[in-house]
Amino acid sequence: MANVRSLPSGSWNVQVRIKGQAAKSKTFPTEAEARSWAAEQEAATKQHRTHTVYTLGMAYRESKLRGKGSYDHALVIIKQLSEAFPQALHEITPQIVNDFKLDRLKRVKSSTVRTQLAFLSRFFRFAKRELLIDVANPVADIALPSASKPSDKVPPSVRCPSMATVSLMSP
Repeated sequence: MANVRSLPSGSWNVQVRIKGQAAKSKTFPTEAEARSWAAEQEAATKQHRTHTVYTLGMAYRESKLRGKGSYDHALVIIKQLSEAFPQALHEITPQIVNDFKLDRLKRVKSSTVRTQLAFLSRFFRFAKRELLIDVANPVADIALPSASKPSDKVPPSVRCPSMATVSLMSP
């Protein structure tokens, strides 16, 4: 809730109090500027409460991945993560992320879990840097699973037909 008051100097002081956070206060030369700043502070707090992994993931996909090859694949990952993390962003803790990691490792390969956690971490960095949402990245302190063993199989279409006829000759 914002409190705007006139000062004896002719300036306007605004104080915004948000439950669970320290009060923010700033002084402006006009009342309009003071009310505008107060509205921005309150809007940022409301936006912080309503963002979920799904809304953040979709914003990330549209702004960073449009026109790239990973655009469609990102939608699959966003849906999987949003099912696992339906709560608001500020409610996601490192413990919840670690529980997700351990549960997923029982069902899929470690490289899949690694990719999903990397995407989740990118969403939080995007929220902080691009959307200016003050939220901590709960994935930052989680150890990512090791990458899966690479496949040594070569698809038949990749093999070079001329290689089959090459023979080694001794000098």
